[in-house]
Amino acid sequence: MKRLVIALLMVALVCGTAGARKKKDKAGEIIDGVYIDKMYNFSLAVSKDVWDISIKKNTSQTRMNLTKKVFDIPIEYAQDPGYTKTPKVTVYVDTTSWSVKMFVDSLLNDNFKSDQKKDILHLCEILFGDFKPKRNSRYQFGDIQGILITGELRYTKQIPSATSNTSPDIITDFYGGAVFFAKQDKNLYIFHMICENKYFSTEFEDYVKLLNGLKFTGEKADKDK
Repeated sequence: MKRLVIALLMVALVCGTAGARKKKDKAGEIIDGVYIDKMYNFSLAVSKDVWDISIKKNTSQTRMNLTKKVFDIPIEYAQDPGYTKTPKVTVYVDTTSWSVKMFVDSLLNDNFKSDQKKDILHLCEILFGDFKPKRNSRYQFGDIQGILITGELRYTKQIPSATSNTSPDIITDFYGGAVFFAKQDKNLYIFHMICENKYFSTEFEDYVKLLNGLKFTGEKADKDK
């Protein structure tokens, strides 16, 4: 019996240590509804009622993914909602010595190439491929100034036909999205959102509400002169 008790205590100790290590390895934590990043001096108020929250490892430049819990389904995907682009916000931090404007211009310039640009375009799905910009201008969320890009990206999908067992239905439509870029010291903060374009106006409202809860905890953000 004594051996059993000791064994159970050892298992509990190992599990507790592993859990603590896993929590320590995360990029940040949620405290009273606010995500606080451990490395990059920023916080973001996040509603668990609105978003499923996935905090990444502290070694990752992707700090957090936020996936919308409730969202509209296009009628084309009523038979199989899984084809819908779930509204999602990705929080990413990189470094640059450039101003925000210079950096954004380089991303949108087809002639400029770099490994960093490749990585960011892979992350920012809305900017990849035949992106059609609608807005590229200075914007301010709370006290934080930066540059906001919005636009749409055409897509084509094949989905099982609701009326035929042989030929799939071909759906052509657009994703809508927004990317906010802000800078503090050499840290470049990127907040990427993507969704079905027909619901963009609704999703953008929640994106704005989310980013109005953004704060930098170190020096003030660069004003990108």
